[in-house]
Amino acid sequence: MSGIWEFESEIRVLHHPTTISVKYQAMVHTGSIRQTASIITMSVQHMRTGDKAICRFRFIKNPEYIKEGARMVFREGRTKAVGNIIKVFPDAPAPYRGNKRDKMKPKYNARRRIKSLNDKSDSESNVINVPSTTSTTPSVESTGT
Repeated sequence: MSGIWEFESEIRVLHHPTTISVKYQAMVHTGSIRQTASIITMSVQHMRTGDKAICRFRFIKNPEYIKEGARMVFREGRTKAVGNIIKVFPDAPAPYRGNKRDKMKPKYNARRRIKSLNDKSDSESNVINVPSTTSTTPSVESTGT
């Protein structure tokens, strides 16, 4: 058996100053597990204090070993919600976090890019502008004194 990334829970909001909607993140406590989870879907559009809904959660950092029927607490700041885990999704894919090499790449520098483009255009213009066979040095007129 492997860890679970996503689970569905029926929760009741005990207190929340505003509204809770999809993409809301808070700390989930169930048994000895304590990890931040994000709401993926909800049976209602918004939840306020006293509302009850079925929500699908996704752990942020790591998969966890959880069971159906376990009690849970959902909290963040002054927000408090309680509920029961009603379904787990063992086949939910792990989130893509990118490659470590991608993180090590230098950031894109717009100034450097513009400078290199200007240098290329200057060098290209030098190649295109071939000097003619006639002298291009300015002639010095002699002033008769």
